[in-house]
Parts: sequence; structure tokens; C-alpha cells
Amino acid sequence: MLKTEFIRRGRNPPVKSKDQAKLEKRFKELDDSEQYALVASVDGFYTCVHSGWSTYCLKAGEVWKYGVTSKGVFGRYTASFLFKNKVIYIAQFKGNIAECLKMEQVKLFNYPYSAENLARPPEKRLPRPPYNSIMR
Repeated sequence: MLKTEFIRRGRNPPVKSKDQAKLEKRFKELDDSEQYALVASVDGFYTCVHSGWSTYCLKAGEVWKYGVTSKGVFGRYTASFLFKNKVIYIAQFKGNIAECLKMEQVKLFNYPYSAENLARPPEKRLPRPPYNSIMR
């Protein structure tokens, strides 16, 4: 039976044995995902992708970006990217991909009320971390 025939009948075509390991690896990645933060490693100016600034001053330990990955730190970023951007990757939550995406949304929605953001003068407060371009 052709692959399209399986799909039309609401069934999945059989997976070839050589692809089975790839499929199982991908399922494991989706089950073992991380919600992470990239935080400033030193005080200084960091790339900002919103709010009308091209750079934004962060203190060491402040959040530059929240994200989710199913590939781990070095599946998501290179060491040179982290070094060049002066950030540290910190896994904040581990779970399946859906749980991690939910946690990322919690972090993004709560960011305007975070202690680090509220410590700034009102005109310098951000709606989200400098490297998070959009709310998904």
C-alpha cells in the first residue's frame, strides 16, 4: 500500500527499521526538553532586538533571553556564540516539550514584574528580555 493510501485511511505507514532509531531519538528529545535562560556573565551592553534599542545594559546575572530546547545547550548554541555574547546557559526547568513551552511562557509573561526589571527606572523597563524578540 502506498504511503498516501495509509494516510487517507487514517493509519501511519510502517517505519523502516533504519528510521526507527531516529524516530525513537526524536521522541526522547521531545520528552527530555529544557526551558532555559541565557544570563549576562558580566555587566555590560548586550544586543537588544526590540524596544528601539540596538543594545541594552545588563548587570551580571540578569536575563538576556528565555528559551526552550530539546537538544541541550550545545545542540542549541555553540560555545563561541555563548562566549561572544557574554552569556551563560542555565537550564531552569526540565520536562517534555509542552511543559517547557508552558514554563517559557510563564517566564516571559512574568518578566515585566521581575525584580531585575522593576529595579530599573520606569523608562528603562522592558516588556521582555532583550534577546526575546516576540511573545509566541
